[in-house]
Amino acid sequence: MKRQIWSLAQKLIISGLVTLYWMTPVFAVQDEQLTRAEVYKLIKIVELLLQNQTQRPAKQKDVIVPRDAVRTGVSSEAQLFFNDKSLIRVDQSSTFRFEPGVRRFQLPNRIALREMIFKLENGTTLILSPPGSVGTEVETPESKISILAVLPTSNSSELRQNSGVAVPVSSTITPLFLPADKASAVMVIHDSARNSTQVFALTDGDIKISDQQNKKTVALKGGQTVAVRNGVVGKVQEFDLQGFYKLITLTGGIGPGQENLVAQESPQVQETLKAVRIQTLAALRNQAKRIEGFTKTFLADALDGTEGDLNPRPRASVRIINPQVTTGTFFRREGNVATFIPDNNPNSPKRISVDFDKGTVTIDGKTGVSNKAGLSGNNASGSVIDANGQITQINVFGVNGDQPQEGIPYRGSLTTGVARDR
Repeated sequence: MKRQIWSLAQKLIISGLVTLYWMTPVFAVQDEQLTRAEVYKLIKIVELLLQNQTQRPAKQKDVIVPRDAVRTGVSSEAQLFFNDKSLIRVDQSSTFRFEPGVRRFQLPNRIALREMIFKLENGTTLILSPPGSVGTEVETPESKISILAVLPTSNSSELRQNSGVAVPVSSTITPLFLPADKASAVMVIHDSARNSTQVFALTDGDIKISDQQNKKTVALKGGQTVAVRNGVVGKVQEFDLQGFYKLITLTGGIGPGQENLVAQESPQVQETLKAVRIQTLAALRNQAKRIEGFTKTFLADALDGTEGDLNPRPRASVRIINPQVTTGTFFRREGNVATFIPDNNPNSPKRISVDFDKGTVTIDGKTGVSNKAGLSGNNASGSVIDANGQITQINVFGVNGDQPQEGIPYRGSLTTGVARDR
């Protein structure tokens, strides 16, 4: 009998050792993938704020681990390459911190994952995650951004059945997430002086933004943006992806026609950029279909001379004869100043000053004898008519009933012609 008990004990010990042998490498590999990053590139002034160490200038191939931070100076940039092949670009005047994530539960034949948690204390960062990367949380003092692009592999009841642990029915268990099945790209800007966070989705997928109290959550498609100001999540707006890639140098390598930039990177980073480009270019195509609806509306407005107004009263109507319509990118810079960059002549932008509160606009230095600006549905518009009846009309697509925000490119059109009826 003693021999049988000893034999059974030996089997249990060996079985346990075999289990540990198989489990330990899984967790070790995952921890290694999710708890370190290397400084891949740096431009000008980049400092490492290492935990329990004196801050020092960063060097290429420096390694950061959870609770370390990177701080960039004016006209500076840092690029961090994580072991799950995510690439993080930190723009000038930014402080970016890497935090430990939350352990997910392990199911039979499933790998437990740890989320990456990033904190952007100020500035701008671009997060590029290839297929196989883990769930990512980005936190600013104003918001929480969740980038998953995957669904849970099981629910709480499955966890109870498979974990072998007694769990009260009322308990809430964090679900297990598999690695992302497609790439994602998100840019986050936090302005600490204004208590404002702006999030730009460059790919479709499960990208959600909420305030710190989770009172409101919105989801973004590629080409959509949302602001969180003073802790309040605003309206989702459409921005111009084509114009974005032309104006924002931080996105080099993931926009259309930028294959030459990808070829300049290391083989590993090329792999990440190529995977991300599949999704960014798909998002461009999908946005083009959405904007087509906005464009048709605005072209009809241009031909019929219909203008929006901030006030809920019947809109004025002006008939435009021989309209000449040019598509392009509308970009609001500071306050009421904006530019319109024509698609057919990008080196000759039109200067615009628009005051949506007063309902007035100046287009390329012209105020005319009549001018007005306003919002209508998803779009915004402004028009100037001179003494000879010449009309110039600017149209901005997809602002979702709100004023175009600063620093965000929007698709738009510029229409010129003759106003027959005034």
